[in-house]
Amino acid sequence: MLHYIITIILGIVATFLGVVIFYALRRINSYENIILNISNTVESIKLQLKVIDDKGTFESDDEVGFFFKEIKQLGKDLDNLFETEVEENEKETKEK
Repeated sequence: MLHYIITIILGIVATFLGVVIFYALRRINSYENIILNISNTVESIKLQLKVIDDKGTFESDDEVGFFFKEIKQLGKDLDNLFETEVEENEKETKEK
């Protein structure tokens, strides 16, 4: 009788943990998609900035140049952040 009770309790705990893990993985995947969308947006903005300022006219202007340089720096910072995440994921995939 005790054997059946323990089996039922372990079954309930295993089911509960399985459901929790399933929803946690779904949430992680949704966050990963958000991060990838942000990364793609940053990359698109970087390309557009290069096209807009191909001659360096905006960057050399005092008033516009400050804002333009700050946007470029923000893009570099975000790009470095995302490259680190992607490199770590690639290393984990190669190890498996």
